[in-house]
Amino acid sequence: MFELPIPSYELDQYPIIQYADDTLLVMKASQKELFTLKGLLESFAQSTGLRVNYNKSCLVPLNLSDNKAHLLAGAFGCKIESLPFTYLGLPLGTTKPRVDHFEPLMSKTERKLTATSNFLTHAGRLQLVNSVLSFLPTFVMCTLQVPATVLDYIDRARRHCLWRGSDSNAKMKPLVAWKKCAKPKRKGGLGIINLRSQNKALLL
Repeated sequence: MFELPIPSYELDQYPIIQYADDTLLVMKASQKELFTLKGLLESFAQSTGLRVNYNKSCLVPLNLSDNKAHLLAGAFGCKIESLPFTYLGLPLGTTKPRVDHFEPLMSKTERKLTATSNFLTHAGRLQLVNSVLSFLPTFVMCTLQVPATVLDYIDRARRHCLWRGSDSNAKMKPLVAWKKCAKPKRKGGLGIINLRSQNKALLL
């Protein structure tokens, strides 16, 4: 039997977040409940042949001592992580994400500056900026307000791609001011998405 971690008379459903094969359960720090959960998962595995890989699961303790956390993790057979942790590619925690929590997004943006962009015309690079680099942070921006430092980093990568290809150290100067590049084409710009406005719009 499972009990709500925080008793509530208004919540009639157990706090479970599920997307595809990723499941997040909010539970009491109870060894008995963890054994019960593991028993249910084992029964499911015997019935369907689909076994849970406990090595890919983790326990994130809140207000628990290290000894209690290791005891519970050992009972379930999983590893221990701390807040913030990554869920569906997003940093999940109780505080506002820091810049370093967006490192995977920044690294992915950097990897997209491939050497092939050196062989593209400016029109081809513009297409790469608009179709790839500008849309990489969309998933994150739908959920979180991305720090200005991260958006500046992505803007710098987009500028480098447009004017210098993959060589961020090239000496070629921009031919058009970035503010003008971000204007719609009907207003004389290049139609490059303004990430700050895009972030605000997606959060709305």
